Amino acid sequence: MTDTKRLDHSTFSRERLVLIAVGTTFISLVPTAFVAFISTSTTLLADLLRCVGEFFAILVSWIVLRRMSAGDSKRFNYGYGKLEQLGGIAVAAALFLTFLVSLFSGVRGLISPQQVENAQLGFLFAILSVMGNGFMWGMNYITNTRQPSPIAECQWRLFRAKTCATLVVMISLATAMYASNSFLKLYMDPIGTIALSIFMLWQAYTLSSASVPDLIDYAIEESLQGALDTIIEEHRHLYVKVEQVRSRRNPQKVFIELFLSFEPQLPFHEVHRRVMTIKRAIEGRFPRSDVVVIPSLPPVTS
Repeated sequence: MTDTKRLDHSTFSRERLVLIAVGTTFISLVPTAFVAFISTSTTLLADLLRCVGEFFAILVSWIVLRRMSAGDSKRFNYGYGKLEQLGGIAVAAALFLTFLVSLFSGVRGLISPQQVENAQLGFLFAILSVMGNGFMWGMNYITNTRQPSPIAECQWRLFRAKTCATLVVMISLATAMYASNSFLKLYMDPIGTIALSIFMLWQAYTLSSASVPDLIDYAIEESLQGALDTIIEEHRHLYVKVEQVRSRRNPQKVFIELFLSFEPQLPFHEVHRRVMTIKRAIEGRFPRSDVVVIPSLPPVTS
């Protein structure tokens, strides 16, 4: 019961933090759209597209957490944890789409450069965005340190990307508006857009490479399998035969199912004692594991 309450509180804390991110990102869209509309800066346009994609990605993450925290005990919720990885894929997809649009805008700006105008408000808002995103980066990083999960990790990485991206926007606008060099004033804005797009591509790759493998169940590594075989052999005197061993893992846990046959004449309490001995031995070697030992009778030979 205690573990369940801790899990519910952990999920609720992450959900609340992601909800705050949804609200702040949505509110920031209004001034971001305004400064992009009144300015001729392609960097501000790319930043707006990035913010829109990230808003919907964060919204998907919040919906995922809401679904996971529903706690419907009437159904077997096996596999719901994969929704967290899907949230990470949504963030990566949003970043990749904005990369394509931003790259196109930057290249077009290099081909047909124009002087940046009416970008003072955008520059001021970029400074505020760096501070706000930096704060959310720190909060999500602390949450993931205390309560690790794919969504928590995805969120702090996303806000790290947002902080760096808005820093690029701020530097690009400052150079385009206040540099004394005419080349920098003319070309720094599209260069900043391309730099922003490349950064988004790198971030999309990082998130997708971390999330995609965990969508697929796979057995434990060979080194861990060897440790498991050693434990089973050490307790060879407690059972008759190993019928089957199955394992899989996700980022948080190792799941092991061990099918063992025992002597038919053993009383139930003795079988239970041996099963628990083996189970505790395995869980002692694999701290973050979920071990199930399934007893059976040895096959009847004719």
